[in-house]
Amino acid sequence: MQTTLKKKVIAILESQEYPRLFDLWPENRKILRLLISLTYDKKSILAWRAIEGVGILSALIAKDDPNTVRNLVGRLLWMIRDESGGIGWSSPEMLGEIVRNNPVLCSDIAPIIVSFNEEEPLLPGILWAFGRVGEMNKELMLPSVEDILPFLDHPSSLIRGLTVWALGKTVETRSIAKRKAMTSDSGSLIIYDNSRLIETTVGRIASIALNP
Repeated sequence: MQTTLKKKVIAILESQEYPRLFDLWPENRKILRLLISLTYDKKSILAWRAIEGVGILSALIAKDDPNTVRNLVGRLLWMIRDESGGIGWSSPEMLGEIVRNNPVLCSDIAPIIVSFNEEEPLLPGILWAFGRVGEMNKELMLPSVEDILPFLDHPSSLIRGLTVWALGKTVETRSIAKRKAMTSDSGSLIIYDNSRLIETTVGRIASIALNP
């Protein structure tokens, strides 16, 4: 049964027909746990599809059962705080997708995601979540801009690139001069954007963010 469900879920993720996940929900309440289990390997596009799927499924569930979504949020926050060694896996990204798809129900979670920015292993996911939420609802993320601006000078090209990308998605204006100067940054990174894993540079992201 579990193997069959997993195959169905993977097929939906591969086709990106995310609302079909809700068709499985009434008979398979463990589907959220299954989706979470598919998010660990972020070198795989399937993991990113699972992250997106969590967000879209959560919005469909929330229409009739908002408590289940809030409980899921609580579980993901617990996974971040858990000291057992997992350090939250893809929890920031999933939380970001939940906020993106439930901006009213989960508006209070936006600043909480950013508050974990001192945890270096979580930082890429936090920045990605920042951009994803900001793209749809910049008002939720603009109050936290000051918390991520310092990462424009981070030694890691992944972090610099994600910060530029996140600020661009949020249409943030205070850092425009800095971002213009970063268009020559040749540091490389791989980012999930527009349903694809893209190998690019910080400079290319900065240029696109300035001229969307």
